Amino acid sequence: MKNTFVRLAIVASLSTVALSAHAALDTYSAHGSVVAVNAHNQEITVKQDVVTELGWPARTFTYAAGSSVLKDIAVGQTVDVKFTSSNAFDANAHSITPVSQ
Repeated sequence: MKNTFVRLAIVASLSTVALSAHAALDTYSAHGSVVAVNAHNQEITVKQDVVTELGWPARTFTYAAGSSVLKDIAVGQTVDVKFTSSNAFDANAHSITPVSQ
């Protein structure tokens, strides 16, 4: 019985650490035009404006994006991208919204 409580306490602690690490990722925004959509690799490439919060210059950047995020997105559209990033070379798009030009 004591071992069960210890195991539960360990699982609860690890869950809290995992949630804290996930919460530490901030969400950022980028604005630009879609250059490529690769549904097979679940990626989108956007020629985007500066992302000042991260010190990113205007550039063309490829985001990892799930198939639900890529739905109804086409090359040439102007979009707003909401994403998380742990470094300047890797980012995950969580939403992509077409905007009027």
